[in-house]
Amino acid sequence: MVATPVKTKTTAQYYATRIDLALDIRKAVVEILSQTLAASLDLKTQVKQAHWNVKGLNFYQLHSLFDEMATELEGYGDMVAERITALGGTALGTARIAAANSILPEYPADIV
Repeated sequence: MVATPVKTKTTAQYYATRIDLALDIRKAVVEILSQTLAASLDLKTQVKQAHWNVKGLNFYQLHSLFDEMATELEGYGDMVAERITALGGTALGTARIAAANSILPEYPADIV
């Protein structure tokens, strides 16, 4: 199976909304929120990576902490995505899109 290349910028249409902001302002805000969504989703997956692979003396405490952080990040990602759609945009939150658009560096695979 061949992976489909990620389209990082969208030309999706904007939908009508009751929010009294000009379309150009809504587009600018959606762009910022989309970057935030990508980083939030990427951070959540990186925190889960840490959660799954923690080892050592403080295993239980760190395992619990990372799980709690991932749960919190899920809520923030959902909130940002809902703001995007409320502004008439399309929330782009697949793993591929988030990874392609995230400003975060890759989580080091050798950290345990």
